[in-house]
Amino acid sequence: MERELGLSYRSLRRLLEREIDDEETIAPIREEAEIFLGIDEHSFKHQELVHMVTEVKKRRVLTILKDDRIATLKSFLLNIPGDKVREVCIDMKEGLRKVAETVFPQAKVVVDPFHVIADSNRRMDEARRIEQDVHLKRKVQIPKKIFLIGGEKLSGEAKSKLAALLNKYPSLKGFYWAKEKIRELYRQQTREEATKILDNIILNLRCAEDGELIRWGNTLKHWREPILNYFDNRTTNGFTEGCNTKIKMLKRLSYGLRNAEVYRRKMLLGFVPCRSCFHNI
Repeated sequence: MERELGLSYRSLRRLLEREIDDEETIAPIREEAEIFLGIDEHSFKHQELVHMVTEVKKRRVLTILKDDRIATLKSFLLNIPGDKVREVCIDMKEGLRKVAETVFPQAKVVVDPFHVIADSNRRMDEARRIEQDVHLKRKVQIPKKIFLIGGEKLSGEAKSKLAALLNKYPSLKGFYWAKEKIRELYRQQTREEATKILDNIILNLRCAEDGELIRWGNTLKHWREPILNYFDNRTTNGFTEGCNTKIKMLKRLSYGLRNAEVYRRKMLLGFVPCRSCFHNI
């Protein structure tokens, strides 16, 4: 470590133990003309979660907060120049949406496509498991993977098998159709094309006879604008998700951390961009 950074262990420890000022972490983006924020949460310890805030276009970690309370997040976001924030990318959590709309009323809220697709896969698999449980006495096993792979990736034989399964279990047809249409949604080139597909999905789901499909349609209607906002600048939380992966590695190397503040400081230290950042130590 000393050879790589040109710093002694004592200097690194002082950096880890010193107080982290929100103003200091926000300073690098204050001069930017436009700011694109990403907000996500990850596990600090077991069920204890913390929020991370990033600038997704400039690929910068702005902070890791001490908990996942909305009040803590709002307090930090209020330090960011509101007139410069153009978009805030989140997953489908109502609390994050409300705080983003409150603090940055002029910015667009964007739902990360990964979470929309992951939600559709979850609903598809849940419907499969329920159908399987209905036939539990007959020890029926409905395969999982074939329903979750994108239809365009299936071989001819797999497509025939899928069609047979959907004919045998018709209650799964609506879920599979919607899941595939959502995948098609994100292959569109313009917001106008995506709007037509999304509105068609919502209309069909809300007219379905299955209560779960109706609830899915209502969820998509509620998140309609944030989903479509993705097609304006193709903003995703991919960078933020990548940071979460790096944090998991740092946690393993640390053999676990009990103190939230020490955890926060050590994780942020892992994202220091270059040795020039240490010149004031």
